[in-house]
Amino acid sequence: MKKQDNLRYPLGRFEYGKTYSNDDTRKNIKTIARFPKDLKKLTKKLSHQNLDTPYRPGGWTARQVVHHIADSHINAYVRMKLAVTEQAPVIKTYEEGLWAQTEDGKQASVKLSLKLINALHNRWVIFMESLTEDDLEKGYFHPDRQGIILLPEAIALYAWHCRHHLAHVELVAKAKPEAATAKHAAPATSSEPKRRGRPKADKKAADGPKLTRAEILAKARAARAANKPAQPAAPKAAKKAADKKAADGPKLTRAEILAKARAARAANKPAATAKPKADKKAADGPKLTRAEILAKARAARAANKPATTAKPKADKKAADGPKLTRAEILAKARAARAANKPATTAKPKADKKAADGPKLTRAEILAKARAARAANKPATTAKPKADKKAADGPKLTRAEILAKARAARAANKPAQSTTPKAAKKAADGPKLTRAEILAKARAARAANKPAQPAAPKAAAAPKTTAPKAAPKTAAPKATKATAPKAAPKTAAPKATKAAAPKAAAPVAPRAPGGKKKA
Repeated sequence: MKKQDNLRYPLGRFEYGKTYSNDDTRKNIKTIARFPKDLKKLTKKLSHQNLDTPYRPGGWTARQVVHHIADSHINAYVRMKLAVTEQAPVIKTYEEGLWAQTEDGKQASVKLSLKLINALHNRWVIFMESLTEDDLEKGYFHPDRQGIILLPEAIALYAWHCRHHLAHVELVAKAKPEAATAKHAAPATSSEPKRRGRPKADKKAADGPKLTRAEILAKARAARAANKPAQPAAPKAAKKAADKKAADGPKLTRAEILAKARAARAANKPAATAKPKADKKAADGPKLTRAEILAKARAARAANKPATTAKPKADKKAADGPKLTRAEILAKARAARAANKPATTAKPKADKKAADGPKLTRAEILAKARAARAANKPATTAKPKADKKAADGPKLTRAEILAKARAARAANKPAQSTTPKAAKKAADGPKLTRAEILAKARAARAANKPAQPAAPKAAAAPKTTAPKAAPKTAAPKATKATAPKAAPKTAAPKATKAAAPKAAAPVAPRAPGGKKKA
C-alpha cells in the first residue's frame, strides 16, 4: 500500500491551509511558466508504446496524464479569473477520472495537448504576474473543500500539480530501459521455438559486408518482385517482356523512341479519322507558303457563302465599275441619299430654291426673314403697328417722344386727379421762388392749426410789444418764459422748426395787417 502511494504521489500530497509570501508566489508562477518546456522535453523520449504504458498498476497511461494536465489547467485558469472578477464565486467541479476515459483523453495525440498547454500557460502566466496585492487577497469557494481557497494557495496548488504529473511521466520514461532489457533477455529464457531468432541470423549471413544505398535499393526491388503472386505476374510479366524485347531490340535513342511512339499512336487511330488526313494530304500536294494558304482559305470561304449573299456583291461590282476615288464615292453616296428621300421632303427644297433665286447676302437674308415674320403675325397684332406709324408721322427726337409720352400719361389719368391739379395751377398763379413757396407753406400750416392753441398765442403778442421790451434784461425773461410754454403744446422737433422761421420773418408788415383785421 505504501508503495502504491509512493507511485501515485511521488512528491507527496499537497498540504492545504499554508500561508504563502509574495516571494513564494513568484517562485510558483515561474514553475508554472517553465512547465510546458519540461513536459515537451520529457515526452519526446517516449515512443507510442511508452505513451500507452501506465505509470503505476491501475493508473493512467502517460498519454492520459498529458491530456489530464490540459483539462485541469484550463479549469484552473477559469477559476482564477472568476476569483478576480467576482466576489468569492462558487466554482464548478468536474469528474477528472471520467474525463480521462473519453476518446480524446485516451487516444488523441499528445502533440495536441502539448500545444494547448503551451498556449494556455503563456496567457495564464501573464494574468498571474499582473495580480496586485488586493487581487491576491481574493479567492473562490471550493464545494469539495467547503471553504475559500485564496489565489496564493491556488497558485501553489497548481505549481505542485505541474511537478506531480511531471514525476508520473518520468516514471514511465525511467521504466523504458528496463522494458528494453527484458525484451532482449526474453528469447534466452523463453519457451518459444528458436525459429523467431533465425531470420535475423540468416539476414546477417546473407547480407555479408555493409552495402551501399544503391545496392540496398536494388536488393529491395528484387525482393519485392520475388514476393509478388505467381499467377498475375506470369502472364503480365511474360507478355511485357516478350513484347518489349521483340519490339525494342537494341536500346534506342530518344528520337527513335519518340518516332516509334508517334507511329504507334497513328496506327491506333480509327480508320475514319485517318481517311480525312489522307484526303487532305492528297489534296494539298506540296507544302504551301503562308500567302498561298491564305489565298486558298479566302477562296474556300467565298465558295461556302450562300448564293443570296454572293449576288449583291456581284451586282455591286458590276454597278461600280472601276475603282472610284474618295470624292467620287462621296458624291455617289449623296446622290443616292437624295434619291432615297421621300417626295414630300424634296418638294420644299425645290420650292425654296425656286423662290430664293440667286444666292443672297446676309443682310438680304435677314431682311427677308423679318418680312416673313411680319407677314406671319396675326392681323390684330399688325393693326396697332400700322396705327402707330400713321399717328407718329416722321421720326421724332428724344425730347419730343418724352413730351408726347407725358401728354399721353396725363390724358389717361382719371378726371378726379385733374381737378386738384387745375385748381392748384389757378391758385398758384405765376411761378414762385423758393422763399415765397416756403412762406406760403408756413402760412398754410399756421392757418390749419386749431383755434384753442391760437388764443394764448394772440394774448402773448401784447406782452412782447409792451414798453417792458425796452430794457435789455426783459428780452431774456420773455424768451425764457415763452420757451417752456411752447414745449408742452407741440413736439420738440416741430416747435424748434416753427420758431426759427417766425423769428426770421419781419414782424412789422404783419402787425399792421393784424391791427386792421382786429
